[in-house]
Amino acid sequence: MRLAALPVLAGLIAWFEVRRQPASFRLLSFALVFLTAADLASLLRGAARDCLLVAASLIFGLFAIEAAAYVMKPGQIIVSSDGETVRRPVIGWGPERAGRFHSQKSDPKTGALIYSADYTIDSNLLRETHSADVKSTIAFFGDSITFGVGLNDADTLPQQFADLEPEERVINLAFTGYGPQHFLREMETGLFDSVIGPQPRLFVFLTTPWHAERTSCKASWVVSAPRYVLDNGEPVFKGSCYKGAALQLQQFLWNSAAYHLVFDPDRQKANHDDIELYIRILLAAVDLAKTKYGVPTLIPFLRSSDEYLRGTGFTNDEITARLAAGGAHVVDVSLLREESAGAKISIPGDGHPTALANRLRAEMLRAYISHDLAYTLRVPTADAVSARQN
Repeated sequence: MRLAALPVLAGLIAWFEVRRQPASFRLLSFALVFLTAADLASLLRGAARDCLLVAASLIFGLFAIEAAAYVMKPGQIIVSSDGETVRRPVIGWGPERAGRFHSQKSDPKTGALIYSADYTIDSNLLRETHSADVKSTIAFFGDSITFGVGLNDADTLPQQFADLEPEERVINLAFTGYGPQHFLREMETGLFDSVIGPQPRLFVFLTTPWHAERTSCKASWVVSAPRYVLDNGEPVFKGSCYKGAALQLQQFLWNSAAYHLVFDPDRQKANHDDIELYIRILLAAVDLAKTKYGVPTLIPFLRSSDEYLRGTGFTNDEITARLAAGGAHVVDVSLLREESAGAKISIPGDGHPTALANRLRAEMLRAYISHDLAYTLRVPTADAVSARQN
């Protein structure tokens, strides 16, 4: 029985490590490795048994540390349909297929539902947005905020904007976990050119300083994201964030609750070089949008806390000034005043924007475009036509 248990235990370990499910799979793997070592020790004699007993004790220690970290770390339970996120070339990950995907998040302590939403992915593998059927396009790039995590299709920022501008074709190119490096790489490779079409009007990329964790490859989920380094002040593509043995090591570490609890807070902290790289990647994207596609870039900006930027040598205002000087149209959409007045702009227990926040931000973007970028709209005002001609 003890001998027959070995292949069963090995198979279970492999199954958990390959599937990486459930959320506690690394804890379960440690438990199974301990049982495997203990089982092997019971089959051996002499020095070999003693060595395996020592190894089993060490593995049990790892299991105990992982168990404690798993209990202590901030938890979340997110259940999503199969195929919502898979590995994809160029950008690292994205939806596997068209269809409707259900996602819900619960509080692990109380079981209370935080959100329950359906994401419709269209035939182009993009979040569905209903808008005008015209050739010219306003394209929203971005991360989970723009994608609309926790919200149904009608409540995403691109859809709310499309509802305010029914004459425009609006598409949502955002996806969970993307960063500025995705925005730049998507344009460099022309990944979405066929979807954008031959007549783009405006690119929109919502960002915030903590995107620097993504452009610097410090965030735990960006192992397969595009990676850029600065060469004479210009961002140069260098493949994915991690590959080969480094990829395997990072994936192993980042799936450990103990690693996250002990090392992540300091490791993910942004420094001056991280923010500089973040800004440079955004400026390169703004320039490429203008030179390759002939369109301006509108950047809705979410201010980060002063604490986050402390020690980087940057402030929110300095970052927005750099972006504006580089040709971006920057709009502060932090909604700090609305939040202080009691508006619920974040999903409680999650942090992603509410439908109300997206509606308010869509109105802010529409107002800015109508005043400063009206020539990009299908029905521009007389002042906008004059401005474009000048």
